[in-house]
Formats: sequence, C-alpha cells, structure tokens
Amino acid sequence: MLLSACAQDRDDSWPTPVDVAHVHGLSTAPDGTGLLIATHAGLLAYTDGGLARVGSLSSDLMGFSAGGADRLYASGHPGPSEDGHFALGLITSGDGGDTWEPVSLSGEADFHALDAWEGGVIGYDGLSGALLRSLDDGATWYPMPIDAPVVDLAVDDSGRLVAATAAGLQVSDDAEGTFALVPESPALVLVDFAPDGRLVGLDESGQAYTSVDLRTFEARGSVGESFTAMTTGPAGEVWVATPERLLRSVDEGATFTEALAWGMS
Repeated sequence: MLLSACAQDRDDSWPTPVDVAHVHGLSTAPDGTGLLIATHAGLLAYTDGGLARVGSLSSDLMGFSAGGADRLYASGHPGPSEDGHFALGLITSGDGGDTWEPVSLSGEADFHALDAWEGGVIGYDGLSGALLRSLDDGATWYPMPIDAPVVDLAVDDSGRLVAATAAGLQVSDDAEGTFALVPESPALVLVDFAPDGRLVGLDESGQAYTSVDLRTFEARGSVGESFTAMTTGPAGEVWVATPERLLRSVDEGATFTEALAWGMS
C-alpha cells in the first residue's frame, strides 16, 4: 500500500509515494512533538493525525533510533537513486532527519537492530551477525559476545542493554557488556524502555508485556494482528506499526486503538 505525504505538508520535490506498509522502525521525534517512521523508502513524521515526508532521504532504513543530544541514527541500504555502498553502515542526523551524514562502517555493516543513548550506540549487524557497541557516538566500535541472533535492542538511560534474541531475552548491565538470559521471561521480539524505566515488549503473537525489574513480567493486552515495529513515547504511550495501520496504547499496552490507517492522504 502506497502513501503520499498529506497535502498540507507535501514536499513537491518528492513526487514518488512511500511504501508505508513496509515500516522498519518507530521513534519519538527528538523534540518530542511527533512520531518518526522509518520505512523501506525513507523517513516519515506523524503529527496532528497526518503524515509528512522528512528530508529527501529515500534509503531503506533497516535500523533506526533516536539518541541523546537530539540526534537520530540509522542504517540500511541506499535508495534506487542514491549513490554509495550497498550497506550504509551508521548514518546520523542532527536536524530531525532533514539531512544525514555518514559516521562509520559504510559498506561494512547493515544494522537491522539499533538503539542509542547519550554518546553511545549499539547495533546488530545483519551482514556479519555481530553485535557491536560504540561509546563515542559511532566513531569506533567493539564487539559484544552474545550467543544467539538478535531481533531487537533496547537501552535505558544508564546504558543497561536488553536484547530480544532467538534464544530468549538477554540483559547486560555490567561494564564488560556480558549478556545473561532472563529466566522464565516471555519470548519477546520487540522491546523498548519507557521514560519511567519500565521495559515494554511484544511477543511473536502480539501480546504486550511490561517489567519494572527485568525479572518479573506482567501480561497486558494484545495488538491482535501482525506488526513490524514498536516504540514508547514521552508520556509512556506505546506505538505499534502493522502492515495496515499505526496503533497506540495510552494504558501501558492494556488496549490498542488505531491512530492512523495507512492509505492515500
């Protein structure tokens, strides 16, 4: 399903619609005034019930995250009309996604899972199967040993890392970055930390869970359909992208309602 930007926000330099049904990532905008949607063909913003394109990037944004200092981080592949290596490595934006700059690993890494915090970035490279962490904003990287493929990543303000993996939920909270399985945790495939420190997650069926201590988990509601991305907002709301629509929960995942249906606007 294809979607053009809303008429009042449309960028006339972008005549080609964006495939909104193919969403890889969601993140609250750095200024807190909306939701950013990373797609197969660039970046969109959801504000005031409508969608608008952000910048001119048409890349397939496989990995996407907002970090500290109002910066955005992304990875993936160049768009059909863009030059560059087949893998973007890490790219970053300091102006809300209007413009992007390469940082590192161009042609070497394609991060399919990505998260960031003040000064730090962690990503799972879909090419090598390596989990990499940077403590200098993506300039240099070092590997973190983990014993299973990573599906999603979440980092809290303290730098504590949570990885949703094929073997189960794993947590690292030491300086060495060693991971340990969380006993008896649900098999989460998407994870994010809410502003109050709660971990929010979805399992493969769409069942939502929350945890305040990463030891016990409370089952909440269910998305009720297939999904592709999730994030939490500044007020604790939970956003979920499905192939058909954008969903929102304002009660910690107990119920989800439609915020927007993907369609021509």
